[in-house]
Amino acid sequence: MNNLDRLPKKNILALFMTCGFPSLIKSKKVFDTIQKNKPNVIEFGLPFSDPMADGLIIQEANKLALKRGLTTDQSIKLIKSVSKNKGETAYVIMCYINTIMKYGVSNFIKSIKGTVDGLIIVDLPFEEEREIRQNLEKHNIYLIKLISPMTDSNRAKRLLRNSKGFIYYISSTGITGSNKLNHKEINKNIKIIKKHSYIPVLVGFGVKSKSDVESLNKTTLTNGVIIGSALIQMYFDLKMNFDNYLRSLDKFIKSIQSKYT
Repeated sequence: MNNLDRLPKKNILALFMTCGFPSLIKSKKVFDTIQKNKPNVIEFGLPFSDPMADGLIIQEANKLALKRGLTTDQSIKLIKSVSKNKGETAYVIMCYINTIMKYGVSNFIKSIKGTVDGLIIVDLPFEEEREIRQNLEKHNIYLIKLISPMTDSNRAKRLLRNSKGFIYYISSTGITGSNKLNHKEINKNIKIIKKHSYIPVLVGFGVKSKSDVESLNKTTLTNGVIIGSALIQMYFDLKMNFDNYLRSLDKFIKSIQSKYT
């Protein structure tokens, strides 16, 4: 069974982290800390040299991982290692099409099958997705769709037609780590999405705090949230003290989850 099919109808928590950050060995400890808290979804970011949709914080995480020579193979092995304690948590890889093309589409899909439940390819145009989507689904992996405030209604209908897992709703037209969350606009757009799709809608980009999570879940029809940049920013805020970072990361995740109990 694909773990994305197990997602609850409300209060879904998805946590993003860059593979290999701040180093390959330390990255395993970071993901183990995330995994032990059993979020609904873990998004594994594959480092890329030109992450156009990512803000400065995730860009810096990418740079650190790549500077230390992280490869796609190492990222996949890392994910498989963390998956020993996967349980019902859904695993999603977030990456750019160049990474997959360089690795080889067929080889990439074969390497992640049985471990990964979904794939987000940030820069894959809808018009070019069919072959990859069909190949993924043969191995019970879902291609996760992104919808932004700039997606017109006709295109949204086409995007949503074959959607599975969840819809990644981009809360703003900027990059990850945005400071603006327009709850009224978010709710309006989620209502439109839900007219054309029955799968969960998760809000990402700019979700940083407990109050963000609480307000989004209370004032919009979102099924949950995606938090990424805030988890990485914490490492730099703590002056790159790794032990303090792991403790603070664990505490932050627990504080978010306490909002759901």
